[in-house]
Amino acid sequence: MSEEGDKQTSLDSFSGSAPRRLNLPSQEPTLQSTSSSAPTRYHDMEKLYPNAPVPKVAGGLVIHRAMLHDLTGVPQLMDWVADGEAVIVRMEKMMNRELECQTAVERLNLFVENDLGGQIIRLTESRLMLLPPGCRGIRGLDAEAFSVDPSDFN
Repeated sequence: MSEEGDKQTSLDSFSGSAPRRLNLPSQEPTLQSTSSSAPTRYHDMEKLYPNAPVPKVAGGLVIHRAMLHDLTGVPQLMDWVADGEAVIVRMEKMMNRELECQTAVERLNLFVENDLGGQIIRLTESRLMLLPPGCRGIRGLDAEAFSVDPSDFN
């Protein structure tokens, strides 16, 4: 036979046997494979339990995290602080709306600091921490908790 006759040009002479399989370790199925292409979030408890009952313990503090989209979220923040719980608020969504952002901060300041006697701490350019009465923020690492005057907590 000539060299051209040795080359297969159609599937007519296919034997019907299964194609050969290459064993590639990277293609082996594993027990821990995930179907999600998104990065793993371990325990988003807010989605699992949006209104979870959190037991109050003596000396304990609940810290909420929140994203303030507009002024409609301010009453919820006030409720948490009034209940004696701390809140870390992200305000990135409001930063470009200057008047609305200023109004929200003024309302929070009036309620938290003037009415309740709590404290508002600016953590970053777009994050605030709202502390209930009885909690105080300490500036810097050099001012340890044991060096604070007890009258600061009254």
